[in-house]
Amino acid sequence: MAATQYAFRAQKTAGIADGPSWEVSSRIPADTTAARCYAHSPDGEWFAYAEGSNVHVLPSSSTSSSSTITINQPNVIALSFSPLSTNLFTFERPVKQDSGEMHRNVKAWDVKTGDEVTGWHSKHMDGWEPIITSDESHLLRPQASDISIFSPPLSPKPIVRVRVEGVKGLFLSSPTSLAEGVTSSKPIRPHQEPAVAIWIGEKKGAPASVSLYSLSSLLGKVATSNGEANGEVKTETRDLPNTMARKAFYKADKLHVKWNNAGTQALFLAQSDVDATGKSYYGETNLYLVSLDGSFDGLVDLDKEGPIYDYTWSPNSREFVVCYGYMPARVQLFDMKAKPVHSFGSQHRNFLLYQPQGRLLLSAGFGNLAGGVDVWDVSTRNKVAEFKASNSSHCEFSPCGQYILTATLSPRLRVDNGVKIWWCGGQLLHIQPVEELYQASFSPRLVKDIQPFPPVVPKAPEPNESVAKYGKKGDTTNGSESKPAGAYRPPGARGTVASDIYSRRDDDKPSSGASTPTPMFRGGKPPGRYIPGAPPPGSAPREAPVEDKKKRTRKRGKGENGNVTEDKVEKVAEEIAKVEVKDEEGGDEGNAKKIRNLTKKLKAIEDLKARLANGEVLERTQVKKIESEHQVREEIASLGGSA
Repeated sequence: MAATQYAFRAQKTAGIADGPSWEVSSRIPADTTAARCYAHSPDGEWFAYAEGSNVHVLPSSSTSSSSTITINQPNVIALSFSPLSTNLFTFERPVKQDSGEMHRNVKAWDVKTGDEVTGWHSKHMDGWEPIITSDESHLLRPQASDISIFSPPLSPKPIVRVRVEGVKGLFLSSPTSLAEGVTSSKPIRPHQEPAVAIWIGEKKGAPASVSLYSLSSLLGKVATSNGEANGEVKTETRDLPNTMARKAFYKADKLHVKWNNAGTQALFLAQSDVDATGKSYYGETNLYLVSLDGSFDGLVDLDKEGPIYDYTWSPNSREFVVCYGYMPARVQLFDMKAKPVHSFGSQHRNFLLYQPQGRLLLSAGFGNLAGGVDVWDVSTRNKVAEFKASNSSHCEFSPCGQYILTATLSPRLRVDNGVKIWWCGGQLLHIQPVEELYQASFSPRLVKDIQPFPPVVPKAPEPNESVAKYGKKGDTTNGSESKPAGAYRPPGARGTVASDIYSRRDDDKPSSGASTPTPMFRGGKPPGRYIPGAPPPGSAPREAPVEDKKKRTRKRGKGENGNVTEDKVEKVAEEIAKVEVKDEEGGDEGNAKKIRNLTKKLKAIEDLKARLANGEVLERTQVKKIESEHQVREEIASLGGSA
């Protein structure tokens, strides 16, 4: 098994770092600057990067006998490999030619020789990557009024044109499966051939739709037998066939489709730019599940309002996870029929990622969130690690499942750019600060080549010197723990018992209604009226400082000549003492007033109980008021009244 490695690209450098030491190798020259893009081959054998006027293709492994190939092609801004790493595709910005001919800004190159094979024109960078089946037998290219299917993929003429109007997206499955023993549950057997999800947009009041087709149904019987006759390929034009796997819907300005590894089901997220209800600034989102055989299609029912942040399939193709709802968001596990199986709780999370082996699940809060990361054992539903990767904008698992890469990329953030490598148990192992870092990723592996992961998380290796050098000073948790931040309390309420009635609960469950004393005093509610900033009623009067007392008496006892006599000072002090004594003697009248107020509250509670008995739906605060009836009656009794 090849060693784990990651590649990175920045404004002034680029390189490949090999684990477990994570030292940057010399396969890419250290003086490489302004690399515009890079790409790994799907099997991890090749690595390509573009700079200036050349594209370099080199073997990922340092022990490989293959040589580096340089392709003389300027202005390349995107790269992509074919599924079997046979060809490399490059993309340039479309330029208007003086001759009037169409600019072939997408070109295919032979990986082993570096020769140009073919090319074609693409108007936009979005969706420029060629849609090729995993065995490289067919290439699909959506056009304005049809879908062209080429076989072989880089042949000049298509073998089939499928007539269809309004195609906004084409999503191809790659049926595969993990090897036996790699995951804790048995994976679903992969479908025998690739399938295509076709997204057709709304038109003249008709809803949008996503339809699933097997590749053979699009090709037809005649097309599958078509061959070359006298060096020419016959092109058949046919209509879009019928299918049982179809879902129609409205409110879909954007659509994201994710197939499971087996290629038997597809999840698609429909997103509108505007929320008609006005509840969300980011529009409305809905998640749908469709089976290729037509056995299931429907909306995934979510029990919490709010947007859908992320969703992902398990590598075993039997279940999927969704992160949804207003913050704190809920992370929920669903089965193949979109039924909820388990909830991982509510946290400030917006990102989900399965380990390639499917034993661990990572949920994190990146972007405008604090960067908290949870790692869960999927089989036991227990949390195995928790750490904080602040300011991260990219995260992924290594193919071996032991390492987690987080990176802070530019221009999302222009400070603290760099790469961090974590152990799957939450320990920080490596830090590489890189100024103006644009891209970072692990070298991938094919699904069938994924190696097993032990049932128990292995012990973490020792971190290298970079953690002590670049890590935060005084950080003793090493990423394996994170202290929860408590709710803010004003200085006057710190160290006291806070009321739980109106506190925000992450589990969305109503509180028990048993309120703790408010205002917040140790030992219970004071008998008198509490004024913020004043001493608790019943306590000894606070002695004023001598200087302040003299100032007050001077103002009250000044004569015509502005002088204050000792007799007048004593008279003022006696009057103040009399007022304080009268206030203390009026305690019975104050208790009677409290009893009257509590009686009014008790009457209001009785009215609410009558409304509830008549079937009226009460608000949460009204229900809590009913639950406090016992406490009100006890308080009336303690004051000498009868309830």
